[in-house]
Amino acid sequence: MAGVSGERLAAQLAISQSKLSRIELGQSAVAPELARRWTAACELDQERAEEINALAERIATDVYPAPWHGRIKGGVARLQRDVADLEATGRLHLDWHPRLVQGLLQTPAYAREIIAGAHPHDPELSAAVAARMARQSLLYDPTTTLRFLIGEAALRWPIATVPALIGQLDRLLLFASDGTVDFGIVPFEVPFGAFSYHAWSILAERDHGEPDLVEIGLETAKVDITDPEQTAAYRDAFERMSVVALKGDAAVSFIRGIRQELRARL
Repeated sequence: MAGVSGERLAAQLAISQSKLSRIELGQSAVAPELARRWTAACELDQERAEEINALAERIATDVYPAPWHGRIKGGVARLQRDVADLEATGRLHLDWHPRLVQGLLQTPAYAREIIAGAHPHDPELSAAVAARMARQSLLYDPTTTLRFLIGEAALRWPIATVPALIGQLDRLLLFASDGTVDFGIVPFEVPFGAFSYHAWSILAERDHGEPDLVEIGLETAKVDITDPEQTAAYRDAFERMSVVALKGDAAVSFIRGIRQELRARL
């Protein structure tokens, strides 16, 4: 569309000029649905349009080396600050983990055991724990909705020591009872069909109209998904688990029971 202004093209695509500019500068990925509207607006020939649309589909599921695997560029504390920067870009967080308590809910002792497990001799261990704790200011941001689901295994599996896990359960008792966040536990008794076997988080209602982002952490790789159809599937999975999760008084009672079992092991 030679000669068409950015303002006119943005209006035609129903996006902001700033979002159009970020895409053109390579600072933001273009969602597949937007790519299809863009190629149609530009009246590209079918072969070129199909090539661009296929590329947008591939970009919508991005796999790259995990920043937490091996030597971390910038250090483990910098990684936590980068995560905080990303978390701040969304007004809605949906976070599921079948085996661990998520970073925003962790105690310092629990966080230290997790980080030390991956980087036992890192000189920035204490700084990384402090940076993870600093991320938790998001818990008290009135403009952000945080929803967490964890599997029963997260309540029973000590990262390194039982006392650190008991301390973590004490903190989860507060979240289950005080309403700071939407917190639920998916117990073992839930049928498999309602249980997602791997961890993931969803960042939604993002700044500048960015699409929902699903992040999946693997052992050596990280998967980012922005394709609307796929992110919608993850949001649906979260809601299915949320329906069967223990919350409020039921979650408090459940945690207390497991806490008592753990104390008997000391």
